[in-house]
Amino acid sequence: MSIFSPARRFDDVDGRSWELYAYKVKLRDYIEPDPLDDEGFGNPRLGVAFGVLDAVLWLLLLIPKLIALGVRTGWDAWKARASDEWTIEAVTFEPRRTSYTWTTTTEYRGNVLAQVEAGIAAGEIPRPRYATFIGTDV
Repeated sequence: MSIFSPARRFDDVDGRSWELYAYKVKLRDYIEPDPLDDEGFGNPRLGVAFGVLDAVLWLLLLIPKLIALGVRTGWDAWKARASDEWTIEAVTFEPRRTSYTWTTTTEYRGNVLAQVEAGIAAGEIPRPRYATFIGTDV
């Protein structure tokens, strides 16, 4: 099981397709700021030359950010090795993206996956016995 492939796929009573993911590594949200929001080089009123310079500087500054992101992701993966906590996430993209998230331990991971699948397939938000509900993302 990994964050990149679902542990299970199923449909609920309304015909929506759901995917269940089980993973240990918690990836943090990473939001890249828009360089055109700043006043200065990204300002389109200053001309093409400053726009090109801004693009070059943005690319040069992107390299350290990517290195830092790789180090941070590696550190999170290293910490997850020692952790017994699993994150279970149920996701659908129909008609809009909706996800529900729980945490559990290695011992109950399979049980929680089965309870979540059965609950969502029945058309309800499941409350698995050996898991903590983290929340929903609509």
